[in-house]
Amino acid sequence: MAYTAVSKDFKDFAMRSPLVLSVVSFLIVAAFVRYLLNRPKRLNLPLVGSPASNDWAKDLIEGTLQYPDTPFSMPTSPPTVILPISMFDEVRYLPEKKASFDKLVREVFAGRHTGFGVSRPEIVAAVKVDLTRNIARALDGLQDEVKYALDKEFGSCHDWTSIEVYGKLARIVALLSGRVFVGRPLSREEEWISSTTQFAAHAHLARMAIVKWTSWLRPFVAPFLPEVQRLNQHKTRGAQLLTPLLKDCLARAQDEKSGLKGYEDEQGTMISWLLKHMAPKERDDPLVLGINQMMLSFAAIFTTSMATCHAVYDLACRPEYVEPLRKEINEVLREDGYDLDGEGLLKLKKTSMSKLRKLDSFIKESQRLSPLAMISNTRVVTSDLTLSTGLVLPKGTRFGVASYAVHTSADTTTYSPSYNSPGTKSPTEFDGFRFSNLRAMKGKENKHQFVTTSPESLNFGHGNHACPGRFFASNEIKVVLIELLRNWEFRLKGDVERKGGEENRPKNGIQQLSVTPNMFAELDFKRREEVDLKL
Repeated sequence: MAYTAVSKDFKDFAMRSPLVLSVVSFLIVAAFVRYLLNRPKRLNLPLVGSPASNDWAKDLIEGTLQYPDTPFSMPTSPPTVILPISMFDEVRYLPEKKASFDKLVREVFAGRHTGFGVSRPEIVAAVKVDLTRNIARALDGLQDEVKYALDKEFGSCHDWTSIEVYGKLARIVALLSGRVFVGRPLSREEEWISSTTQFAAHAHLARMAIVKWTSWLRPFVAPFLPEVQRLNQHKTRGAQLLTPLLKDCLARAQDEKSGLKGYEDEQGTMISWLLKHMAPKERDDPLVLGINQMMLSFAAIFTTSMATCHAVYDLACRPEYVEPLRKEINEVLREDGYDLDGEGLLKLKKTSMSKLRKLDSFIKESQRLSPLAMISNTRVVTSDLTLSTGLVLPKGTRFGVASYAVHTSADTTTYSPSYNSPGTKSPTEFDGFRFSNLRAMKGKENKHQFVTTSPESLNFGHGNHACPGRFFASNEIKVVLIELLRNWEFRLKGDVERKGGEENRPKNGIQQLSVTPNMFAELDFKRREEVDLKL
């Protein structure tokens, strides 16, 4: 029906303007020829699994067992080449001109029409350098914000109350991220919270609307799609909301004495960092800043909310971990002391977060079995790539490594019986203190942290595109979980006896090789009365 309507409109338009018809016809033919020339060549590789599979994890693991040392293909759309982990070092530092992450994002999100995948080095630099360097300074603000966020989103909850978890956590993470990214009062304004949390959903809807059209028609159709227009409205409205902050930051930048050198929990600190890394001609453009902030919020809120949601589900179905984690938090508070906010509520000191090894381990274990994706270091080949085996990956081929298979195999050193203490559970089972137990062993004290990346810990990537925001995300997740553990009770919905049960955990959603928490599941929550001052 859409094609029929477009065809009729196009015909009417062409009859009124033959010259335009000639130009547009040429562009359509040129786009179609380009599409034909750039289609990826077929690969003569074994195919594992089926597009209609209902267990992609099983297919991925079976593929790695069947082809441990050679590549194979999985029938994603488009197909993905899975490289053996033995080839990981060969591809992880490939330059963009050979294998591109940005181009992959552009393809996945129809970036030509949505803006995703456009290189934004200022975001990477501001996060990797400035934000990471100032995480400790931001911690007080995050702890203050999480109390405000939970009060706002969960309400009084003096009795057990069922709450749809993911949506609330997304707004809580938006408040925490916004506290650092734009500062108050903007970060707490409903329009800003709604826009930054909805941006990811609208990006997905825009992508879905675009890919319904054949690729050579998209440039002509996409600008008029309501979903694309709605996505662009977030960017333009974000620019309008940020304009006063931008003007203030630019004014302060003119005075070197008042220039911000570090994070001071005031408006515009992150904006100042972004401006520092932007091209001079873009610094006074609110739209560029609006796009940067939306993209930054998308990356921070979407992934952090999902990881936090997985961890909360895992705690609710395994209540035996709650008291040991509470005990660890209180022990650190006793040992290090604590700060008090204006209401007399406890805050961990900046140096204390790294001492919560059991909490760090639990989050890492949760992410291990419920990752964002089952493959890691995914790229698209931007020019024909010849591997050491002699295999040529043609331009346009997508590839990655089977991180989920690596993380669940006893053949992986980290999860092997010989590397772990006796009694450690199989890597196919959930063991919340798996990594804190490893770190208790001599020589491993600083290994196996949540933010650690290696060929055996790939959920944040490894190499050129290891997630630069993982240190900030780690602190956000921990701040939320610490507040929930210390000041809240929670359980599976209707689980009056708090029995939990892995079989009762809200089921993950699997879309080919991507993993999401159940976004509509409810848990029961209740405040723990007057416990914040009790150690």
